[in-house]
Amino acid sequence: MERLGGALLPPRDNVSIAIVGKYVEYEDSYKSLKEALTHGAVSQHLKLNVTWIEAEGLESKTPDDRSYEAQLEGFDGILVPGGFGKRGIEGMLNAIRYAREKQVPYFGICLGMQTACIEFARNVCGLKDANSSEFDPASQHRIIYKLRELLGVEEMGGTMRLGAWTCILQEDSLAAKAYAERRRSASGTGIGMSSTASTRRS
Repeated sequence: MERLGGALLPPRDNVSIAIVGKYVEYEDSYKSLKEALTHGAVSQHLKLNVTWIEAEGLESKTPDDRSYEAQLEGFDGILVPGGFGKRGIEGMLNAIRYAREKQVPYFGICLGMQTACIEFARNVCGLKDANSSEFDPASQHRIIYKLRELLGVEEMGGTMRLGAWTCILQEDSLAAKAYAERRRSASGTGIGMSSTASTRRS
């Protein structure tokens, strides 16, 4: 709610967000995301309405089946959060395709970003079997790899990378420009940011 002279005023409008995930029956699994969305809505004087959608419920029964679209209509944004394993992936891909084609704002976090890359590779780039090695190691178009595959290490004790990492970005690439912009934004708000990332020509 908005404050005016110490009084609380009703929100100016509503915002409806669909969270398409694997663990939506346990809302606490995504509690931090719900809190972040709530704070974002409050800062814009909006009332947040969240709808939890089970990813498996969006899977198509046939290649031409797009009946899942009815579950995604009317939202101001769609969010696909993190997760592990291949259960529900095809449903997430359908939600992402819907958001892209209908121009609904989409936010993919961790697994949600991976699936966004897979959806784009399949439906825009024409790589029909594009996938992650986590879901289909036999795919000819693996666009997401497990960290151990990139490092050539058999046993790592996990698949998530934490801590500093030397990242070499191609000079003048979109990634390099985005990184530079992020550094400027962080510096402008007084937030320290340390990285070993650098650029080089290739």
